[in-house]
Amino acid sequence: MIQNLARRIFLIYALIVLLTALFVARIFYYSLFVEANVPTVVRANRIPAMRGTIYDASGRVISSDILVYQAWLDFEFLRRNANDKEVETVFQAIEENFSIPKDQLYDYLHSGRYYLLLGSKPTLEELNELVIPSMRKYVSNEMAIQRLSYREYGLGRIIGSLDGGGDPVSGIEKTYDEHLRGKADGVIRRTITGSERIEPVNGDDIYLSIDMRYQMILHEEIQKATQRNDADGALAILLESSTGKIVAYAGSYDWDLGLLGVFEPGSSIKPLIYALALETGSVEVDYEFYCEGRIQPVPGLDIVMRDVEGQRHDDISFSQALVESCNVATVQIGQAILDNLGRNAMRAELEKLGLGRITGVDLPGETEGLFAQVNHWSLISPYQFVIGQGVGVNIFQMSRALNVFASGGRLFVPSFVNALGYGTDIRPVAPAVESVLFSEHVVETLIPILEDVVNYGTGTRARVDGIRIAGKTGTAQKAAVGGYSDTDYYALFWGFFPVEDPKYSLMIMVDTPKAGEYYGGTVAGPIFRDIVRRMYQVDEQKSISQGLYFWKVPDMYGYSMRDVFEIADLYEISDILIHGTGFVVDQDPAPGEPVGDRLEVWLSSEMID
Repeated sequence: MIQNLARRIFLIYALIVLLTALFVARIFYYSLFVEANVPTVVRANRIPAMRGTIYDASGRVISSDILVYQAWLDFEFLRRNANDKEVETVFQAIEENFSIPKDQLYDYLHSGRYYLLLGSKPTLEELNELVIPSMRKYVSNEMAIQRLSYREYGLGRIIGSLDGGGDPVSGIEKTYDEHLRGKADGVIRRTITGSERIEPVNGDDIYLSIDMRYQMILHEEIQKATQRNDADGALAILLESSTGKIVAYAGSYDWDLGLLGVFEPGSSIKPLIYALALETGSVEVDYEFYCEGRIQPVPGLDIVMRDVEGQRHDDISFSQALVESCNVATVQIGQAILDNLGRNAMRAELEKLGLGRITGVDLPGETEGLFAQVNHWSLISPYQFVIGQGVGVNIFQMSRALNVFASGGRLFVPSFVNALGYGTDIRPVAPAVESVLFSEHVVETLIPILEDVVNYGTGTRARVDGIRIAGKTGTAQKAAVGGYSDTDYYALFWGFFPVEDPKYSLMIMVDTPKAGEYYGGTVAGPIFRDIVRRMYQVDEQKSISQGLYFWKVPDMYGYSMRDVFEIADLYEISDILIHGTGFVVDQDPAPGEPVGDRLEVWLSSEMID
């Protein structure tokens, strides 16, 4: 009886052992052969949701997540289950395969640390080659996400970055985090009989308006210009005229001055002031002004405003005042606006242009600029504003405001994004029109004047053969203690092209050029020209070099300022003195005289018969 009972107990025990073995074997089988690409053999594995991919305007990948496989050492399990010899064997293998010194591993072991990331690989197969059998018991493989971004040509500043925890800290990554961030993780669940896989819900993709080719051009030209002009830095922004979308944006600073800093716009603001004067009925396009080279805007106040180098225009028309960038005439236009509107309404109209407020561009941290409230204006303030002094702007504010002449008067909210979505569900991000600043009539009145600025005014060095360009120069003295600096300037040029069917609007700012030239037309204008040439792949050979004799000075009568500088480059003349604007009417040395170290020319908008 006792023997039969013992036999039954033994059989039951044996059956339990057998069933347990079968259970373990089945689990082992599924861990090896079911979902073999899953990195860990646990009952449930998380599949992390990926952030959306960021593309440029042509569909090139700029930033994306990739799935990686990580090996983690479980120190706690090692402490509980391994003897000293096994620990030594595991650490030796880790040192050989993951290049982590054994001494460091022992320090971690004794410090009470729980886990250590040994390394990661793009595929499970590559990782398993490193996690050899002697360490496999104490190492688990996990899926993880790694963000890869193309950061050349200034793209890193636009795209932004993530911190160590995967949270965005700047750029498009931060602004559009709600869209880009993965929505829900997936999971793989294993059972005795099989496995279940639930796919993750990834984040939306972002399609930028940035064109990588144009971004490269702007970045390279800005870097070269900064060095060539011995400048503190430079900025460039290229907009699509009809939408306000940003096609390229580059700077040579270590920080994003274009977004976070301010500069005074100088004369680049004048097209907006002239258009405002027409729009409000403060002046008419046929008005004439008198310029004696200086003006005292406020009687009794000992402040005199002058034209460049005391230049005197005498009788000058509305359009010619803008072409020649006459400060005296512009101050008179500002007086007309002030008389017509009053201080409060004048400030409100200037604020509509975008002064003193953010543009809403989709990058975090934009400065609103500097534009004082009326109760903080001095007597001279209104006359400073109209020539671009006493106000601080960022490049997004100025470029979008000036773009109204290329967009039919529409003021856009600038944006870097064309569309967003996932898979086939791609949703366009429509251009955002904030307002219509000027009527069609006013815009059409200003366009030929702005084209004349480039054809024979202060912007001739921005001309590109075969492409009609309209634009405006700007030279702004930098504010200093007690007034304005006599040595430090911002050199600016803005323009749009082609005039007959505006496609792009481009603005250049050069900060404190110290190589000799500092005017917007002579410093920023050539940068604009070089960028447009590269965009349109215009032949850059200097046809002007044909017929020149390098032992005598050529006759430069009728040449533009740009031509003068090209000739100076060919003759290797570095000491150049320019008087006036327009075309050459006189020169020293005279035509035919020997070439020297110095060249002085006089320009005028009216040719001498």
